Amino acid sequence: MDAPTIPQNVQSILTRIRGDGDLRVWSVIVTIMGDTARGPGETVSGATLGALMGALGIRPEATRVALHRLRKDGWITSQRAGRGSLYALTEHGRAQTHAVADVIYGPGPAAPTTWHLVITVTAPDRIKHEDQLASEGFAEVAPGVFLGARSPSAPAGLIHFSDRAPALPDDLLTGFLPEATLVDARRLGSSLALLDKVDIPALDPLSKAALRILILHDWRRIALRLPPLPLPPTWPEAQLRNDVHRHLNDIGPINLHDLST
Repeated sequence: MDAPTIPQNVQSILTRIRGDGDLRVWSVIVTIMGDTARGPGETVSGATLGALMGALGIRPEATRVALHRLRKDGWITSQRAGRGSLYALTEHGRAQTHAVADVIYGPGPAAPTTWHLVITVTAPDRIKHEDQLASEGFAEVAPGVFLGARSPSAPAGLIHFSDRAPALPDDLLTGFLPEATLVDARRLGSSLALLDKVDIPALDPLSKAALRILILHDWRRIALRLPPLPLPPTWPEAQLRNDVHRHLNDIGPINLHDLST
């Protein structure tokens, strides 16, 4: 039986989401595995993976190279299953996907009651402190000056000021958003607006799965580049999170059985 053909209106949206650049195939596979097989013992068959990648316009040769790289880097494992293969995330791969799951699937940082400003120039081990601040969600507003929404865990050696939710200037927050991220966010937002005209329930499982994966993949790239600080709810970048989650909910989770039959 021939594989289902992606409808033209869906294909045009997929093309728009992809943009002009090439997809990083290994990263697409990580998106697929993180969305469909994040739990221990969960797997994705090679046939299902091939169908999804083909729907996204990715050649089998590129998929094989990416799978080899992910196995070599300790992200996935594979095992034979009849005439095919089953792929699973390693413990390292699961830990990495769980670490960013809230950023991708969650509601975003809540508005803080207190902002914290930390200066590291006087710290005896500045690099170590700055790495720690970054891991706690602080953003660098100037060299050696970090802004965060919670108190730093190890303030010794640091200069630390706090203020109960001051009105931060828009220019300060805008400076955290790279221009490339803004461009990608606008493109994804306009693509999702086109998706409002598509009858999602009427689509075949492969078309819905392709839409879900590419939306997730593009959103993941954007979300992981956004500052770890609450964005004003009126900003397009904050609204984009709501639009992405609404469309993912409309499409629903991927049923791997539907794609393997």
